[in-house]
Amino acid sequence: MTDAIPGEDELLSEIAADARVEPERARQILHDFGISLRPPMPAQRHITIRRLYVAGVKSGTHNGTDGPFKKDVNLDPGTWVIASRDKNSAGKTSMLWALVFALRGESDEMYERSESFRWFDYIRVDAEVSGVAVSIRLQVQNGRSYSATLLTAESIDQLLALDGREDAGPGVRVVDRAVGPGPVADLVGRFMMERLGLRPLETFAASKGAPTEDDGERDGAVQPHAWPSYFPMIALSSASDSFLFGKTAVGQLPTRLMQVFLDVPFVADTMAADASEQVSKQNTRHAERRARQDARARVERFGDLDGQLRDARAHLSRLRRSVPDLEPLRAAARAAGTAVVQAERRLSQVRALHEQARRARIDDERRHREASETAAARALFAALSPHACPRCETAIDGDRKRRENAEQVCAVCTTPLHLPEANEEDRQEVLKRLREQAAASRAAERRTSEAVAKAETTLADARQHEQQANAALDAAMRDTDVQTQISAAEYEVARLAGAVQILDELGEPEPVEDDDAQRVLAVAAKILKRVASTATTDLFAELNSEIVTVARELGVANLDSVRLDLSGKLNARKSGEEGTTPFKKFSPGERVRLRIAIIISLMTVGRRHGINSHPGLLLIDSPADVEIIPGDVKIMLERLLALGRDTEGLQLILTTGHDAVWDVFPRSQLIVGANDKHLF
Repeated sequence: MTDAIPGEDELLSEIAADARVEPERARQILHDFGISLRPPMPAQRHITIRRLYVAGVKSGTHNGTDGPFKKDVNLDPGTWVIASRDKNSAGKTSMLWALVFALRGESDEMYERSESFRWFDYIRVDAEVSGVAVSIRLQVQNGRSYSATLLTAESIDQLLALDGREDAGPGVRVVDRAVGPGPVADLVGRFMMERLGLRPLETFAASKGAPTEDDGERDGAVQPHAWPSYFPMIALSSASDSFLFGKTAVGQLPTRLMQVFLDVPFVADTMAADASEQVSKQNTRHAERRARQDARARVERFGDLDGQLRDARAHLSRLRRSVPDLEPLRAAARAAGTAVVQAERRLSQVRALHEQARRARIDDERRHREASETAAARALFAALSPHACPRCETAIDGDRKRRENAEQVCAVCTTPLHLPEANEEDRQEVLKRLREQAAASRAAERRTSEAVAKAETTLADARQHEQQANAALDAAMRDTDVQTQISAAEYEVARLAGAVQILDELGEPEPVEDDDAQRVLAVAAKILKRVASTATTDLFAELNSEIVTVARELGVANLDSVRLDLSGKLNARKSGEEGTTPFKKFSPGERVRLRIAIIISLMTVGRRHGINSHPGLLLIDSPADVEIIPGDVKIMLERLLALGRDTEGLQLILTTGHDAVWDVFPRSQLIVGANDKHLF
């Protein structure tokens, strides 16, 4: 069977391809969720009870058996019967309860009686668990208050050598202690799961009262099924229970338990992948649900924003229509400004011309004056012989006067003298021209002065017009009440438009990001389930015929066939009927014997394939006491005795008060009390 199991790399490649992720990403996701793709190593599970010791104080009986009691029983592989000639109230089920209590780490209601906790104060079970010698000690105080001590040793003989409550000896050591129901169950469960190489089986179950959503799903949680869930494969359920094994069929748990004890690969990993995928899908649903709720809450909070936006835009339009048209006013202001610039430029030009005319007039008047003064001065100074400079009164020496006469150089200013002969007519002509030029210059200056005055008037008018145009524009724009209303209306429109846009984006929930982990888990669950189903189908085909054989030997009458399927259904046929008979339709006695047959067949078929996965321990409470024909009881007991004798590694411990047990079982394999009546 192992040869047909795909290897880790092959499985990883297939999962990654189907999930559309890289192999390393798939490996990381599977690792994060504790899912292994390595084919499991063959399991070697084994539990053998070697000693059962109980002590306590009986009280409240009506048969004279009140008082302290102690029962110490040594056991070996094979079939053992806790028996009494009194069918009821002899302590048989209480002894089995004590054994189950120690092995489970917690009381089992199926075996518990009202007096169980009240009578027992010390329970000791010595056992070999997959090659490890262990002694489980339970101390019960004040009813349901109890503690546990876990002892181990190098060999089982070292533990068996200890007296009843003794907990110290050669090679013996304390592994752990626990106080209280929860810690005790955790201690024993952890030890058993680790020693037997079992992993919790995870199922996803809907929470009680969770509503069904639109997609048909219900919220729930992962439920880990640890040691107590495996225990029904050791301590068979009551005849009244309708499930094949255990207390629930959620997650096809009965089938999963059978697969585990047939060494079917990837059972726990398939269940873990499936449960993790369900949690991931639930988280996605929750995220989508929250997004929808948030969107609805936003809409409810903000109301009809689209209508509000339409109203705000209409109000803004009305306000804008009430404001004068500013464009003509702006154009007039721009034109007035342009006219001012042109007038300033014209004024600057005529002022420059006026300045030129003024300078020309000054020059012309100066030349006329100089000409007039020069002629007069010549006439005056020619007859003079000055002794000093008329300007600074510096004395004119004789040398200058001699030079004036000899060299024709002015004695006063040393300028060469050119004294043409005076022509009065020419002089008058020159003076006339100079007078006319000066008059023309004065006329030009007057004209430019008038032009400047005109340009200044034009500029003043342009500036006044500009002021008026700007004032008109400012007056139109300074209508503060309307402008304030327009600004407020524009803000309101922008605010509502933004809110509508956001709500449009958030109104529909954003799609949840693609969760590649969810895809990988779903694909892994599908592929691993396929591998496990293939292995299971082959084993179940062989198991079916073995179950029929053993069940018939145990007295299940008219059983034609069974066909176990992967959903945990037995699909039994009886008495030649065409239809199948569900397990719950069998009688209580038949249900017990079918459970025994299935466990025995699991071990038998498994050993044919080298599988030692079932621990080999089977605890059965009163299998012969429910609806079995007296003759068939002996047959069943003989078969159980033979199974214990002939099946290697099998240990059966059962209880019965049926008379046939005294004929079938040797005394050495009976656990009885004084006079074969009360166990204690």
